[in-house]
Amino acid sequence: MQWLKDFINDTATSVGVDGWVVMVVGLAAIVLVLALIIFIIVKIAHRKSKKAVAVKSAVSAEQPKETPAVEPVKEEPEQVAVKKPAAKKAAPAKPAAKPAAKPAAKAAAKPAPAAKAAKAKSLGKWIVEQKSDDEFISALAASNGEIMLTSETYVSEDGARKGIATIIKAVENGEFVIHKNKNGTFYFKLKSAGNRLLCAGEIYKEKSGCENAVESVKRIAADSPVVAEVSEGEKYYAYKPARLTAKALSAAPVGKWKIETNEEGKFYATLYASNGQVMLSTEEVSSKSTAVSGMENAKKNALAGNFVIDKDKFGKFYYKLRNANKSVICIGESYNTVDSCISALESVRKLAAKSQIAE
Repeated sequence: MQWLKDFINDTATSVGVDGWVVMVVGLAAIVLVLALIIFIIVKIAHRKSKKAVAVKSAVSAEQPKETPAVEPVKEEPEQVAVKKPAAKKAAPAKPAAKPAAKPAAKAAAKPAPAAKAAKAKSLGKWIVEQKSDDEFISALAASNGEIMLTSETYVSEDGARKGIATIIKAVENGEFVIHKNKNGTFYFKLKSAGNRLLCAGEIYKEKSGCENAVESVKRIAADSPVVAEVSEGEKYYAYKPARLTAKALSAAPVGKWKIETNEEGKFYATLYASNGQVMLSTEEVSSKSTAVSGMENAKKNALAGNFVIDKDKFGKFYYKLRNANKSVICIGESYNTVDSCISALESVRKLAAKSQIAE
């Protein structure tokens, strides 16, 4: 092997590289040559095999397999023997063509169900929740299960289901309004074209998150399916309004109501505590007189104690002031405990009933 070593060293010296490089290149060249030779041998063998199969098939076709079928026609055995094989070979050709065409058609149709499945996966679902014995709401959940919005209260399951169509219409033609709580969180309201409050969104820590939720609702609301079963939602927390006597009202601090306008020129009533803190705001309406009527409605229902206490996705409690028909007049701030939420709404009751409009 000394000659091979000398050859490698001489070659490496003449080329100007290390000996191991020449050795590796040489081995690679040998491997490639061997691979080429093997490929050629396999190719030749394959061709010979195909020829052998073809010859065998031709010989088999010439065998007198159809002799029993020819026996009735004894006068022309040779003609019948020639015609029969030709006819039998042509007959299987038709069934063979059909299976080849069907898989191709099925393969072409496969992307359509896949596309539908991808679309369905990105949608959410409408659910109906029971909040108390005679109160139901509809809610839109995203594909990950997050609740995007909840409706007003309905007195029956059927009413909640029918309300979904009204909500979808409002998503297309109504108005989304984003509100900021005094604790710096955000939520949206969905109103009909006639300015009726239909739904409220969840609480978001950032305004951008609230805006993204609105866009998600617009994208999935119309096509999301409705779940057939009724869900057991977060129940309203038991609240019994305290009895407000004339003495209790007279001892309560005095705040003030103000009729204000937003950027679009709509009117609403705001209740301020004596320290200037916002306690609640009514819905925006198109005229000042309607806003005053809304304020009087809020005062009357606050005094009557028409509140319910609910819980948001962060585990905080908030109240809703409603009228006798259980339609929401306004939504309060969120609190860490039920007791602090009740304490706040009891203060609102006294302030709302006692305070007057400040010019």
